[in-house]
Amino acid sequence: MNTQTDSPLQRTGIAEWTDPEGLRHAAAISVWGRWLILVVALVLMAYRPDYTPGIQISYTLLALLAMSYNAYVHFLLRTGRDVKWQSLLALSAMDVALITGGAAVGGGLATLCFLLYYPALAMFAVVFASFRISFVWVTMAAALYSAVVLTTGEGLDVAAKEEKVLIARVTAMYGVVVVVTLISGFERIRRLKAVARVREQERERQLQVERLRLSQVIHDTIAQSAYVLGLGIESALEAEDPSNREQVARLQAMHTLSRSTMWELRHPIDIDLIFRGRELGTVLEAHASTFTNITSIPTEVVCSGEEPSLSTVARGLLFAIAHNAMANALRHASAGKVTITLDFQDDALRMSISDDGVGLPSDYAERGRGFTNMEADAEQMGGTLEVSSGESGRGTTVTCVVPYEKVLDAS
Repeated sequence: MNTQTDSPLQRTGIAEWTDPEGLRHAAAISVWGRWLILVVALVLMAYRPDYTPGIQISYTLLALLAMSYNAYVHFLLRTGRDVKWQSLLALSAMDVALITGGAAVGGGLATLCFLLYYPALAMFAVVFASFRISFVWVTMAAALYSAVVLTTGEGLDVAAKEEKVLIARVTAMYGVVVVVTLISGFERIRRLKAVARVREQERERQLQVERLRLSQVIHDTIAQSAYVLGLGIESALEAEDPSNREQVARLQAMHTLSRSTMWELRHPIDIDLIFRGRELGTVLEAHASTFTNITSIPTEVVCSGEEPSLSTVARGLLFAIAHNAMANALRHASAGKVTITLDFQDDALRMSISDDGVGLPSDYAERGRGFTNMEADAEQMGGTLEVSSGESGRGTTVTCVVPYEKVLDAS
């Protein structure tokens, strides 16, 4: 059975203080706002005072009391300690008590202390963005102020229509609370959505890290097996009679397949560099080096121009296009060399992957989904993809052109 007890704030329907940063943010606004009010109050008390020394001493003591507790809460914030909603509630209660005391000392309706109710109630609404709690709080403050006006000084002169002044001041209290509560509520909703987005992104990042970790484990296991298998096939090729062409062709196909398997296993590993914020050129250079090590096909990356700040999505799609083009060079082209060219032009990016293999078969577009996927990736970026053969029919070049307006990092 669940024995957890909800806090009073949770039972009243407040958007629950499970966000410590949100509470600290509201507390910081409240504390700094209170410092501003206290400084202004002290300046006004010292500048051309129009009340007796006894009243001035009383006001000074009340201000010092407010400063001491506000300094305590500020100390908690500055030292990174937990700030509880109970402390902020006590701070707001002290505000109302001190302002009410100041109004009583100053003579009720005649004193301007009532003006301090408005920022005090506004700071309460910032911290406790709940109409229910704020309504109760402003009603209590209005009742205390009305009681002070009726019982201190000269009371309320109905003949002079002073009750209208009191009603106007109390109405203004409610107006301040309503407006600030609305603004604070909208701000809190926006902040909670932002926090939720950040948490979701963090979960996605952790899932990505875990997927990459598992991919690395799988790669290390399967790649080792594929490598051993490839060595066995190479040994079988060396031992096989060259005159047995059918068997040699079968072994060569198996050897190519083992290298292709090892290469495909590298895709989720090397693309991790994209998610770590590495530039496309740097990632492709590392990928090309891996391709050479696995396939023994010399591969180079040639860059011209300065790489702009491309979005993570764009870098990932361009990486996928290059990877698929290199895989095709390995599987179908019998290539002896692969060249990746990155040309960062003034208004667009041009990436070409060329090999010196046997060229394109007439039905290349229907072979698997490699070219279809590359075209889809290019279109997703608002770009184009072109596949062409060399002048003599040998060699293949895959060219992707993408305008910067679709792929630059918006941040």
